[in-house]
Amino acid sequence: MGVKMYKQSIMPKFTKLAALLLSLTALLIGPATSAQTAQTTLESEFIMSMVLQLGGAPMNAGNTQIAPLGGGTFSGPGLNGTILPGGADWMTTVSGHSSLDVRVTLQTDDGEYIYLSYVGVMHETDSGLYWKVTPNFQTASEKYDWLNHIVAVGQGYLEGGDFANGIFYDIFQIL
Repeated sequence: MGVKMYKQSIMPKFTKLAALLLSLTALLIGPATSAQTAQTTLESEFIMSMVLQLGGAPMNAGNTQIAPLGGGTFSGPGLNGTILPGGADWMTTVSGHSSLDVRVTLQTDDGEYIYLSYVGVMHETDSGLYWKVTPNFQTASEKYDWLNHIVAVGQGYLEGGDFANGIFYDIFQIL
């Protein structure tokens, strides 16, 4: 059998096999990639509002501004107190958005301490300021131990459009 005759006999079979494999691939993968809908939903519950006060002029470290925090307050259902001075906000700005890295210590009205750190993103959009954070709580307090075991999200905002009035957040637990 010559090469030409071999190609003529095998090519139609190969073409049919390739078409079959492509069809099977489309059937198996197609629905999974084209129907990108969530199979679950997320629910949240309000934990607290928080107001941070700036504690001095930010320090310039290139793309990163380090803003000392002078304290503040937090309040919510069953969780109230003071944000102690001494925290800071490391805000790195690149390509029109800011990455946040904030660390503060909370003192509850009943004298317990909670370390709060969060990262987030902030940038201007056509509809306003996009400002979202993911807080992480750590405490040795038995009363507030539940904070060690949650996923939280938050949204920042300014009152009066100025950081001098405080840095405001609403914080939610993902259920």
